[in-house]
Amino acid sequence: MDRNATRNTLGKVSSQFSSEVLADTEEGKRKALNHLESTRRATVDEISKINETSAKKAESLRRQIIGSAELDVRNMELRVLEEAVNAVFEEALSSLEKTPSSAYEKALSRLISEGTEVLGDNVTVACNAKDRKMVASVLKELNKGPVKVTLSDESINVLGGVAMTSKDGSVRFENTFEARLERFRPLLRKDVAGLLRGG
Repeated sequence: MDRNATRNTLGKVSSQFSSEVLADTEEGKRKALNHLESTRRATVDEISKINETSAKKAESLRRQIIGSAELDVRNMELRVLEEAVNAVFEEALSSLEKTPSSAYEKALSRLISEGTEVLGDNVTVACNAKDRKMVASVLKELNKGPVKVTLSDESINVLGGVAMTSKDGSVRFENTFEARLERFRPLLRKDVAGLLRGG
């Protein structure tokens, strides 16, 4: 073989090898770019999922914080409301001590009359030791008519007012100042709440 033939053969082999290497390089480059693109897409998708999850968690946390704050405000509002109602009750009870005796006696008479309307004409009345004389005076006037109201021998531990029982003891009507105020507590609470809310 001559040198030119060897050179031609080597040139062909070299050219073929270069073409194959170039083709393999291009194929490798194409595969690498495809892999890079799919990795980029997967990364973008993963980042989107992470952002979406983070946004949901942030919203959930925000709602929890707001809910907790609203609950704290509501609890504080209820405490202030209860304190205001209690202050009104304390003031009302303390003002009873300053009530003139004639007005106080009228109030006791009205409380006893209310009790006889509920329990009937034959009842027993109990009061605190301080009001005993005044209640006895009121009963003396009431007993002039068809009503038969008896003063209990036992005193009750209240600030004022009366507790009445039917003659057989089966029904009790609390018409003490404390009991009457307690009956008005829900109404008072509503009024105070309206004032606190600016209404």
